[in-house]
Amino acid sequence: GLGRPLADVLGSGAPGDAPPQVTGRRPMAEFGSRLVADLAANESGMALVYSTLDSLVEQFDLTDAAVIVDEPGIGRQVFRSGRRRIDGGDLALLDSEPGLYTDPPLNDPTVDPALVTGLCTVALRMDILRHDARHDALTGLYDRGAFQELLTMSVARTTRSRWPFTLVLIDLDYLKSINDHDGHRAGDAAISGLAERFRRSLRLGDNAARIGGDEFALILPDATLADVGSLLERVAFTQIGDDRCPGFSYGAAECPGEADEAGALMELADQRLRAAKAARP
Repeated sequence: GLGRPLADVLGSGAPGDAPPQVTGRRPMAEFGSRLVADLAANESGMALVYSTLDSLVEQFDLTDAAVIVDEPGIGRQVFRSGRRRIDGGDLALLDSEPGLYTDPPLNDPTVDPALVTGLCTVALRMDILRHDARHDALTGLYDRGAFQELLTMSVARTTRSRWPFTLVLIDLDYLKSINDHDGHRAGDAAISGLAERFRRSLRLGDNAARIGGDEFALILPDATLADVGSLLERVAFTQIGDDRCPGFSYGAAECPGEADEAGALMELADQRLRAAKAARP
């Protein structure tokens, strides 16, 4: 059989009933090969989990299917076909063992429940790996590589549709002093604190990245140089506990008004950043 019948867990159906015999179905290997191909094509792992469950329901004439994954780094996750919510009478499913559950119970020699659960687990792990590969470990913001991709795409979009954006480069002013006097843990806290202020203050559609030790970059769609000051003022005055926002300097450049190529934008914003830092006490 295929794990425990889902009906047993949800309190419906008769656990002792014999499962229906399913014949003439495509082998489970097709699920595996399709999932591997979709993962290689950078499809969302979570979407693939739901797609796999929906395919099981369709190909084996099931009423419902669910998979439970409980792995380090992923945590306990429960997915049901059709993206059904887990609530009310379904709460018993949350306490069940990891594995695949179907209603009615599925007994087909071509189906391996461990394979289905394992493939779903791999798909979710791929989502985590993709996220980690594009995000800075300390702040959770985009890393330098992801930022360069976003900047290239933003310039291309502006070239195609003339949709303007502003690039902002930001640098903490006193990170070395913080590290020297209070230790590197305090320096990391200052970096993380600024990143959290970006998350709380930026508009929907804005992008923030950590591109160096104490260097950040923002891509602000449909924003001008005049908008940057007020936005960064909100960042500076965003309260996080009793911590004050660390001092920072910035330089900005508009696309396409001032430059319409990624390298030129970076150079202009960097020049203005260095001028701003030189003017600090």
